Amino acid sequence: MKIRNLMLMLAMAFSVAILTGCNFDGGVEQGRCVAYDANAKTLTIVVDVTHDQFNPHYSGGTHTFKLPVESKDMGPVPAVGGRLMIDTAKNTVLVYDQKTSSVREVSVQFTDVEKNVGSDHPKVKGKTFPVIDKEQQTVTVYSGRQKSLITFKIPADAQDLPAYVWTAGDEMRVAFRNAEKTQAIRVMNVSKTNIFKK
Repeated sequence: MKIRNLMLMLAMAFSVAILTGCNFDGGVEQGRCVAYDANAKTLTIVVDVTHDQFNPHYSGGTHTFKLPVESKDMGPVPAVGGRLMIDTAKNTVLVYDQKTSSVREVSVQFTDVEKNVGSDHPKVKGKTFPVIDKEQQTVTVYSGRQKSLITFKIPADAQDLPAYVWTAGDEMRVAFRNAEKTQAIRVMNVSKTNIFKK
């Protein structure tokens, strides 16, 4: 397992090098996709300040980028969602609220946390998440990164939030040229890109 993690980290570092190794004045941002507009050709992410896929922290603010001019520089269309981080130790879920265009921390009560649950597990495979139970006032989500099936009770002020809020958007890596961070020159959908595929 340690060798596999090392190989994955090296592969991720290599992919970052590909994006950052180009000769341009700019940089790279990575984060969760919280909005995507195919007509306006824009992508909005909440930025991960760590660039560590195993320990992300989405506290770098929200950035909206114009999509690359060339379609070949754009990866798979991202899934959009508001769920950013689940912290079982602090009993919180960090989410992006589209109505207020802001990140908020929701205090929750975890009622069930099943760890080491792979995507092919019978409780996950073929299922659609989140599962919202309005009667029990609970939300069940699956975290592929944490390999966990998690159910939590939400407070009264969060019970009317849409399913979008509890859905995790794809992890995106955006290379940009200008200092204003508005025009993307390359976009990689990290969640949907198999970096080991030849």
